[in-house]
Amino acid sequence: MEIVSSAKKSVARDERGMSLIELMIALVVLVVGVAGSMSLIGLSMGGNGRSKQQSNSTAIAQMMVEKISSVKASISPTLTITDCAGNSVTIATAAGGSALTSAGVVDFTQSAVNNYQMLYTDCATGGMQFTYDARWNITQPTPYTKLVTVSVQKQNAGNNPKFFSLPVTIRTLVGQGT
Repeated sequence: MEIVSSAKKSVARDERGMSLIELMIALVVLVVGVAGSMSLIGLSMGGNGRSKQQSNSTAIAQMMVEKISSVKASISPTLTITDCAGNSVTIATAAGGSALTSAGVVDFTQSAVNNYQMLYTDCATGGMQFTYDARWNITQPTPYTKLVTVSVQKQNAGNNPKFFSLPVTIRTLVGQGT
């Protein structure tokens, strides 16, 4: 009878639960997992912001390319673009404009050229406004064609990964048209 009772005590000691060390190890694993998840959430929020800025930059660049392309290549009138805040800017369609890098994109480190740069305000929901620096360069290889390069980037984005995004550049060739 004593043999059975000592076997029951041995089994009871093995089933008491987790020791303090096992509990601390489990807690450390849980904390590391939660911290990793939180950093991923922060990174995804920054990526979402960059994607939104690049989408807005692309839409603004496309709108400017279409506006400049709306006139024949053989004429060079000045046009007006108005942003959502009511700011009207006169833009030039003659050959000239912002300096280009060796890659063929607008060099934002150079000074802006008058009538070849616009600070475009984009209005968002909730009364939020974002300003984008839009610059363009027009070359005219022949009297009947123009190469238009438009680059847009968010103004004052800095190097903060939540706000920084590369400039978006769109190039198009404008012909004589109708």
